Amino acid sequence: MAVVLVTEEAIPPVYRFSLTEKLAIELADRGVKVHLVCRKGEGEFQHYGVTCHPVHVKDWSLFNLKKRAEANLSLVFKIWEVMRKDDIKLVYGWWPVLFFSRIAGSPVAADMPEFIDVMYRSFNKPLHFLLSPLLRFFQRTVATMSRVVITESDMARAVWASRGIDYKKTCSIPYGVDVNHFISVEKDRDFRKRFEISEEELLIMYHGDIGIDDGVDLLIEATEGLDARVVIIGEGDPGYMRHLRKIAHSRVIFTGWIPYKQIPGILKNADLYVAPFRSSLYTNTTYPLKIMEAMAAALPVVVSHLQALSLYLRDGKDSVFFKPSDIDDMRTKIIYLLKDEGQRRQLGQEALRTAQKYFDYRLRIKRESDLLLGLL
Repeated sequence: MAVVLVTEEAIPPVYRFSLTEKLAIELADRGVKVHLVCRKGEGEFQHYGVTCHPVHVKDWSLFNLKKRAEANLSLVFKIWEVMRKDDIKLVYGWWPVLFFSRIAGSPVAADMPEFIDVMYRSFNKPLHFLLSPLLRFFQRTVATMSRVVITESDMARAVWASRGIDYKKTCSIPYGVDVNHFISVEKDRDFRKRFEISEEELLIMYHGDIGIDDGVDLLIEATEGLDARVVIIGEGDPGYMRHLRKIAHSRVIFTGWIPYKQIPGILKNADLYVAPFRSSLYTNTTYPLKIMEAMAAALPVVVSHLQALSLYLRDGKDSVFFKPSDIDDMRTKIIYLLKDEGQRRQLGQEALRTAQKYFDYRLRIKRESDLLLGLL
């Protein structure tokens, strides 16, 4: 049995954890011949039973549409090349290229963690009023072609049903992170020195992709005048990032992208993690990795009260909720926790337990591999 796993991510990973890499290993260990089609990461990926087919995209940027189109075209050509040489039973993963895999004759299954029309608007892309409906139609077409559509939540499944996709063809499996890795990594004790943050200063942190729905602008406004530093790790659309830097107060630090392997140690410098999401179709139907990683690092988390997250997080136990887009409420919760070190420590320990129970990637990979094996 041979399958193709395809991802737009770099493998070995560069800026984020790769669930596709872990899935490839799991399927190979269960006797499946795996072809892994991905962007080329740092070094080489090797595992018995997995043949890696990396494509190189120079000067890649998640927020450069031209580079993403180049990457996806390269992935399509690589999949076709693999299909010509082996009897492929299924192509699974990064959904935009599945359309071309299906018309080439392969059965496909789609990983659809978000709704592309909403994401396109959130990341401030051009002509979204015109292109978002077209992207929505394209994504629905791929979902219709797929044998199964894997989402992150039952709320997402309901949305797909409202868009005409058979509910029984969808399933929900939340994403996950390597919790054990976050537990074992030591604190990066040079991070504060690099950014001239004293050990005595309280530190608020956010990391990951930065789109409008992520609400970083709200975090900046909510922390104005507080006796704490605010570190924002990651990048977004260049125009939006210029806006954020323009409105930022003097206590905000933008680090840009930092390699994933450094993130666990860096997070452990934070006194408080804030996830200031706006309420949208995207944020209410997904489980962002940034939240899971912060909890795995045993950080106290202040987070918007959103539908999917609230199924697992417990307000006042392992996190503190605030009303989405309510800057005053967010500020009140931040101040409350900054003043109470004991409460921060207790929340962080409960956050870690929640991450271990619900968000370890092995839970996702087991269910995902079982589902795919059932299709072969």
